[in-house]
Amino acid sequence: MKKADIKLVLARWLILLTSLLAALVILFLRARPVIIAYAQSKAKAQMISAFDGAVKSAITELDYGYNDIAVIVRDSGNSVCSIEIDYQKLNLLRAEISRQIGEYLAENENRTVEIPIGTLLGGEYLSGCGPALKFKMQYSHVPVLNFESKFTSAGINSIFHQIVINANLSCGVLVPGANNTFSVDLSAVAAQTVISGKVPDSFTNVIETPASNVADDIFNFSD
Repeated sequence: MKKADIKLVLARWLILLTSLLAALVILFLRARPVIIAYAQSKAKAQMISAFDGAVKSAITELDYGYNDIAVIVRDSGNSVCSIEIDYQKLNLLRAEISRQIGEYLAENENRTVEIPIGTLLGGEYLSGCGPALKFKMQYSHVPVLNFESKFTSAGINSIFHQIVINANLSCGVLVPGANNTFSVDLSAVAAQTVISGKVPDSFTNVIETPASNVADDIFNFSD
């Protein structure tokens, strides 16, 4: 084979490889937001599952009911004077929920995301078609928990009181060539009851513990 023919063949192969490389780069750039969206969706579902499971398990293990967390103080006329919150028990509950969320997510932090090639290419007709490409996903997590007290009217001289756990779970999704940070806000009821009798229009009650942060331990109550 002449040198000119060899150079021609090499040139054709070079053009072909360059074209394939360019196509892969374009595919990856188009696929990047899809990969992140898939990974984010999987991570959100996992964090919701972790939070729900941790709340249920922690409340069951600590065996907390409404009367363990809150004490309703009444006067001689059976009117509600105040509601005393046991912040030591709430802090124990918060610590246990945080621990269980962390353990669950740590055990399941490495995930594989499978995305059909048709979905990566885009278009409503190709979505979900073709073999799936697998991507390794790894994410970090930092649960932030706080408690909120809610009052809702439940009829004449009756108030529905809930102590709600609010959680903000931050997540950094790390996929080869792509990363994204987002957060999920979740809530669950830690305890609830119906209070019968005259209740003040509004009041604030603070109970401090030696290790408490006063700013975090204030509950503002209003109906």
